[in-house]
Amino acid sequence: MRRFVWNMVVMSLAAMLLMTGCGAKTKEKLELRNAGIDKLNAGDYHGAIESFDQALERSKKVVGEFELDVLKYRADAETGAEDYEAAAHTYEVLCQVEEEKTEYLYRLCMLYERMEALDKALESYKKAYEKQPDNEMAADALLALGQGLSQNGRLEEAMELYTAAMNAGIQSGKLYNRMGVCELEAENYDQALGFFEKGMKSGDAEAKGELLYNQAVVYEKKQDFAKALELLLQYSAEFGTNPEVEREIAFLRTR
Repeated sequence: MRRFVWNMVVMSLAAMLLMTGCGAKTKEKLELRNAGIDKLNAGDYHGAIESFDQALERSKKVVGEFELDVLKYRADAETGAEDYEAAAHTYEVLCQVEEEKTEYLYRLCMLYERMEALDKALESYKKAYEKQPDNEMAADALLALGQGLSQNGRLEEAMELYTAAMNAGIQSGKLYNRMGVCELEAENYDQALGFFEKGMKSGDAEAKGELLYNQAVVYEKKQDFAKALELLLQYSAEFGTNPEVEREIAFLRTR
């Protein structure tokens, strides 16, 4: 795992931060930054990280606008390279410099979830949510964290987050689907169906496929095989099929 630590940033955080403008930017630094952006846009994430690091190495011992800009791009490149630990470290530095900006906290939440550091993800989410629950990144962070919690058996914690968000006005087919999945995992089948049905009524086209499939799963659990077959046939007609779906359909036809 790459362990790039920009000592100049860390050292400057221990003392008083000196914010500088564009005067410190040199032609070489700008060229390296721009080269990194071009590589990032082309999907060459490791090449982009190298260019951004070289640009930072040519900076003075201050955290200015240029350095912040490069760090943000580097975090994007690290995320694209799936080096989530490095990306999280970069956002931790950005949080120290910009006083735990809400955007960074939500991004940290999603990175920690991918690292399976769920307690840290939960802490970052709660901090961000307290600051700005209606941030455009809140829903993505909530869904990522909730899925991580539910997959690790922490269903009650996931439901608490989902319910709080729903009560605050964050409602979508995806959210209802995740709430239904939690109830399904807890074997609360009627409650699960209730959330899946609300999700269908929400008109969220992106969530419809998962909602249909999960409804079929619930009806099969309830041994209403005819309804489960009906829903799976609707799913395959609208969203295509795969071997797993075909096996389920074949099984349900025999019931």
